[in-house]
Amino acid sequence: MHVMLAWFAESPLPESARRLRRARAQRALADVVPPAYRRHEFGAEDWGLTVRHPVDPGAYRWPTVAAEGPVTAVSLGLPVGLDVTGGPAALAGRLLAGEDVHREVVPPFGLLALDPARFSLQQDWLGMCRVFAGEADGIRAFCTRLGPLAAFLHGSARPDLDGWASYTLCGHFGGDRAPLVGTRLLRPGERVTGRRRAGGGWTVTGELRYAVDDVVMSGFAGQGRPLDEQLDRAAAALTMTASSVHRLYGDEVTLGLSGGKDSRLIAASLVAAGRTPRLVTNDDLRAEGEVARQLVQILRDRRGLDPEHRLVLGSAPANVLTIGLRERARRLQRLHDHQFPSTYLPRPAVRPTLPEQVRAASFTGAAGELAVGFWYPAADAQSDLPPEQVGMAKLLSAVPTAAVAAEVVTAERDRIAALFAHARGVGLRDLHLIDYLYLVERVRRWYTSAYTTGMVTPFLTPGFVAATFGLTPAQKRGRLLHTELIARLVPEWAGIPFVSAATGRSTATRVWEGDGAEVIADLLDTAHGPLTGLMRRPVVEQTLRTAVRGGRPDARILQQFTWLAVASERLEPATTRRSTGATYARITAPPQPRRPTNDSFSRLRWIRRTSLGDRLWVTVRARVRRR
Repeated sequence: MHVMLAWFAESPLPESARRLRRARAQRALADVVPPAYRRHEFGAEDWGLTVRHPVDPGAYRWPTVAAEGPVTAVSLGLPVGLDVTGGPAALAGRLLAGEDVHREVVPPFGLLALDPARFSLQQDWLGMCRVFAGEADGIRAFCTRLGPLAAFLHGSARPDLDGWASYTLCGHFGGDRAPLVGTRLLRPGERVTGRRRAGGGWTVTGELRYAVDDVVMSGFAGQGRPLDEQLDRAAAALTMTASSVHRLYGDEVTLGLSGGKDSRLIAASLVAAGRTPRLVTNDDLRAEGEVARQLVQILRDRRGLDPEHRLVLGSAPANVLTIGLRERARRLQRLHDHQFPSTYLPRPAVRPTLPEQVRAASFTGAAGELAVGFWYPAADAQSDLPPEQVGMAKLLSAVPTAAVAAEVVTAERDRIAALFAHARGVGLRDLHLIDYLYLVERVRRWYTSAYTTGMVTPFLTPGFVAATFGLTPAQKRGRLLHTELIARLVPEWAGIPFVSAATGRSTATRVWEGDGAEVIADLLDTAHGPLTGLMRRPVVEQTLRTAVRGGRPDARILQQFTWLAVASERLEPATTRRSTGATYARITAPPQPRRPTNDSFSRLRWIRRTSLGDRLWVTVRARVRRR
C-alpha cells in the first residue's frame, strides 16, 4: 500500500506553521504506517509532498514514485490498461500537457504529476481511487488517507454525519462523502491543476474530464448493435487487461476461483490467453469448492494444464474467533479509515498496520454483476415499480429501514433520487438506470479492491463496462455475455452449472459468535454518541436477544451497529459511557414465566372452549356490565 499527502497554499507559510501541520499528519500516519516504509519528501514554503510505501516492490515493475528531469510522478495504484511507454515520468508529462491519460484505465488508479511550477492530479474515470481532498486556511490538500488529511488541515477528526448516514443504510459512504468533516473523495474523472505564481503561492483549479457518464453512454448509444460486436468488445477488453497486468507485474497473478460465473469468465480469458493463474477457492460454502475442483480437473484432463489450486476456509470460526470482535472492528477501521464494509467483521482480523511487503497481484471477479442485471426484479415479477424505486430498495439494504432513524432514511432517499435524475438527464432509461446506480455507488465505494494495490478488477475495463450497457435487460438476465464468452474461450466449462450465493449453507462465522454477543451488548451500554443515534437501539437489542436465544437474527443490524459504535469510541470519545453489563444481563436472562392470576373470570376462561360455553360467557358478561 502507498500513502500520499500533498498540499498547496495560496501564499508561503511560516516554517513554524509548516512544522506544526507536518507533525500532526505524521502522528496520524504513525497509527498505520510501519517505520520500515520508504519515505519521499518534496516541497518548499508554499507546497509539500510526502509519500510512504514498502521498500521492496516485489514483482511489480511500476514504481510508486519516479522522477525524470524536472517531472515527478506519483502513481496511486497500477496503470492497468494504459499506454505506459516511457514509464511513469512520460505518463506524468502527458498529464501535465493536458491529455486524458486515464481514459482506458482499469480503476482504481490516480496520478499526481508535478514540476517546479505546476501540478496535475487526476482521478480515474469511475472515481474509485481513494484520493481525498480538503481545504482550510488557504491550503488545498490531498491525501490517500483521511486521518492525516484531517489532522493536517484541521488538527482533529470529527465524524461527518451525512457520510455516516449513507454508510448506515448503504454499507458504504455514498457519492463523494467521507467519514470525516471537511474531507471528500475526488469525483469521477476529476482533475485538479495548480500553477505556482512568481511571488509564491499557488492558483488551484478543478474540472471534470472523461468520466463514468462518458463510458456508460458510449455503450448505451450502441443499443441494438449485433450481439457479436458486443461480445467482441467485451472479450477484447478482458484480453487487454490480462496483457497489461503482465507488463506491470513479473509473476503469475492469483485468481479467486469460485463456482460462480464471474471468476470463471476471468479464468477462462486467462487460460485462453495462455496465462494460467494461481487459483484460490473459499471452501466455506461446500458447493463453491466442489465446482471449483471440477473446473480445475477439466483443465488437467482435457488441456493438460496443472494450475496451482488452493482451497481455504477463510472465515471458519477457528480462524476468526482467536481475536475478539471489538479488536477486529478497530483494526479494520484504523487500516481503512472506517470505510470497509461491516460484512467483513466475521472474518479473520487484519494486521494492525499496513503490510510491510507488497502483496502479490490478483484478479477479482467483482463488477460482473453489471452484465447480468444483478439488481433487476425477476423477469416474471408482475410489478409496475419504476426502476428508481427498485434500485433504491436494493441500495438501501445494509440494514432494514425499520432499524434506522426516520430522518436518516428520508435524507438518503433524496440523495439517491438526485442520482437517478442525473442518470435520466444524460440519456439513460429503463433498467439500465439500476445498473448505473450499482456502478456509481456500489462498485465505486463498496468494492474492497479500492484499498489494495495489485487487486485488479478486469470487469471495470472501460470497454467491458460499455459493452454491458449495450446489452438489453433480457440479454443480461440470460447471462448471455458470460455464457457466450465462456463457450468461446474454454468450451469445456460451458456445461458446468454456476453456483449461486443461495446454494447451501455457509460454515462461516457469525458476528455474534465468540465474544460477539457480549461485545455488542457492551456497546449498547457504552456508545451513545450521534453515530449510534443513526440506528434504533431497541431494534438492535431485540436482534441481539434473538441471536443469544438461538434464533435467526438479521446479522446486518448487528454488524452495522457494531461498526457505528466502535467508530463512535474513536471519533466521539466524550460520548462513551461507563460499562455496566446491564444489556448483556437482560438479553441472557431466562424468559419470565407467566404469572398466575387470582382473577375469577380468568380461571373460568376454559368454559369458552366450546361453542355453547362461549355463548353463555358472552351472555353473562353482558349482564354483569349492565349492572
